Amino acid sequence: MTTRHGRVGSTPDVRGRLAIFHGSSVGAEEALGLEDSAITFDLLMRHGVKAVNLMAAGVGPTSLKARGAHAPQQLRQLGFDALHLCDPDFCNEASMAYGARPVASAFLATANDAVALAGTEAMHILDLQSKDLLAHCAGFPGEAVAVLQQLTPGTSLQDVPAKLLLDAGLRAESLKQCGYGLAGVVAQVGPTGLELSKLGYTM
Repeated sequence: MTTRHGRVGSTPDVRGRLAIFHGSSVGAEEALGLEDSAITFDLLMRHGVKAVNLMAAGVGPTSLKARGAHAPQQLRQLGFDALHLCDPDFCNEASMAYGARPVASAFLATANDAVALAGTEAMHILDLQSKDLLAHCAGFPGEAVAVLQQLTPGTSLQDVPAKLLLDAGLRAESLKQCGYGLAGVVAQVGPTGLELSKLGYTM
């Protein structure tokens, strides 16, 4: 599949090579003289090539996989992060190259990642649910609120366990600010009486 991020086995042109190695330990003359087969994931890592360089050169997940980045975690080693998945083309290419679940596991690792992905097309491409995002917000109530604020208001707590809300530090007042009153929480979350009390709701 060809995308604007580059295709499998594509050979960077002169500008592409200069973009890839700009600011790295590989000089321009050396970069232009490299055999294409020598531009591997290991070489990129060894010489400090960053994601921003690869994006500028149009080198995306499929090309990087062909060059030895066999797991999505290796994209993260190059500096790609959850914000890159907000580009639907990049996200779709990564999903096709590695599979949706491995990409989600590699790129959804922190509360900040959850905030970055909330409400984006990446959730659909990677089959992410609200509970997947909130599970990474344990201990980070501000980020949990930011996640909910970017999801469809009033309907995005369906099948989210009450424990995730509690672990994330979400309580009645913050949930209300996100469009969830008592009735909505009861209908979508199905909390026990004790969990409702812990959330700050009084019956």
